[in-house]
Parts: sequence; structure tokens; C-alpha cells
Amino acid sequence: MPRVFPVVVSYQPDTEVLRALLDALLAQTAGVLVVDNTPADDRRVETLCAAFPQDALRLIRLGENLGIAHALNVGIDAALAAEATHVLLSDQDSLPAPDMVAELLRAQDALTRAGRRVGAVGPTYTDRHTGITFPFQTEVQGKFFYGHRRPDATHPTIEALTLITSGTLIPASVLREVGPMREDFFIDHVDIEWSHRARAAGFSLFGVGAAVMFHSMGEHALRVWYFGWRQESAYSPVRVYYRIRNFVALCRLPSIRWRWKLRNGWYIVGVVYTQTVFGQQRLAALRMAARGLWDGLRGRMGPWRG
Repeated sequence: MPRVFPVVVSYQPDTEVLRALLDALLAQTAGVLVVDNTPADDRRVETLCAAFPQDALRLIRLGENLGIAHALNVGIDAALAAEATHVLLSDQDSLPAPDMVAELLRAQDALTRAGRRVGAVGPTYTDRHTGITFPFQTEVQGKFFYGHRRPDATHPTIEALTLITSGTLIPASVLREVGPMREDFFIDHVDIEWSHRARAAGFSLFGVGAAVMFHSMGEHALRVWYFGWRQESAYSPVRVYYRIRNFVALCRLPSIRWRWKLRNGWYIVGVVYTQTVFGQQRLAALRMAARGLWDGLRGRMGPWRG
């Protein structure tokens, strides 16, 4: 019988959004671990969690923002110590469908029975800000780089190159073999680095069409022009820094294929374009993008210290 423990990382959250997430997860799993990066003098998460049954929800307060990767590792260690068979990773601003966990488990079981070495499964997710339902990065025959596909009736699961943190379900045995999240990334691309590491270790990752989740990709929606007007996610200048720096760090890893690096380099150029031309803090975003590039090239990792 699977024992699924979600690890939810929080940092100064909207408590009503977090409450809805915790309600949804507690209804589907053996118990929830909340790892709080919020500073010690802000007790909003502690107050919220106190209203839940203490035998079902455990709060681990770190007292300061030590980064999503460190918080995930703390939660993963606690879940494994509680004899979890699977760990479900979650951001604070996601909302899973009532059957998301069951559908992820069902898909993993079917793939394993089919002979696949499953490293992780993740839901199909829709961005709350833009309303966009994202496809999965996948290798497509005839494409030099990679393509994007959504699961459908013919292909209910898609073998993916990477999965986002939130909603990803990982067997305990895989976590022990692949290892923890890279804490020097702090935030952004933590999931991408782990995904590539898992695939390099011989595991496959899958996006599941029947598992559904809503998720906030950025701070809010941003209207941009890119061969026509469209909605993209907006990021603060500090988040632009992390996205650029950590992408450069990914490019320094020999285990990641150069075709993926080249294709995602175009995406990163798009991030700089959208945030510096259409964002609310354009000059600050441009300065932070340049600093992120420089720090990535010289290997300066960890939290941004100003």
C-alpha cells in the first residue's frame, strides 16, 4: 500500500491559497509535511498549520529563507524517515485536483508494469495567471532539439525531459539513488537539474494527462508582444537573476545534452526580452540578468546577497 507524503515549501504565502492546498493534499495522502522558509518573526504559517490535525500535518520552521532546494531536502528527509513509499513535491501556490495523487500512482504503476524504469510522474498543469495549460518537453521524431506534447486519449502519458517541482511524485527508492536537490541553486531550475540527473541515472520521467493541477508560474501575468500579443509570466528582478544564473550553471553540466542547452538558451533570451521590455521594473531586470550571467559564468551560486 503506497504511503505518499507531500512536502510543501512555503515562504510568506497567501494563507487562504495555502489552506486550500493543504486541505486538498490531506484528503489524498498519508500526511503532509510543511517546510516553512518564512522569517521567524512572521508566524502566519504556524498559525495556519495549528488549525489542522497535528497527527496529519507536521510543520518544520526553518526561521529564514534558506531556499526551495534546502527546504525540499529537509522535507524529503522527514518523509523518508516516516517510511514514505513516495514523496510528492509541492509549491505553496498550487491546487491539485481531488484525484491527482491517485492518478499519478495509477500511471506510475501502469508504466512500471510495462517495464519502464520510472523516476517520477507529474500532473498536467494550468497556470492560474495566464490560463495556459502547459505541454511537456519531449523528444519528437524529426525535431532536432525537442518538441512539446500534451497527453491525450491515444497517449495518456508523455515521456518528458523535465518535470516542474510542484505536483511531481517520486518513489522513495529513486530519491535515495538519484540524491537530493542541489541547494546551491537556491530557487529556479532546481527541478530541471534534478530531472536531468535522474534521466542520466537511467530513469524516465512522465507527464500524466489524467492528473490535473493548477499552479502559479510567476508573480502575475504579463502582456507581451512576440509575433503577436500574448500572456507570459512576470518575474521580479531577483527571480530573473536566478533564472539566468542557474541556466548558465546547467549549461556547465556535461550530463545535459547540448541540444537541450541550445534550445533552452532561446527560451532564456525570451525571458530577458519579456521582463526588460514589458516588465514593471525593466532596468532592474536588465541589471539582474547581467549579474546572473556573470555569476553563472564564474560559478558563484547560493542565495543572492545584493
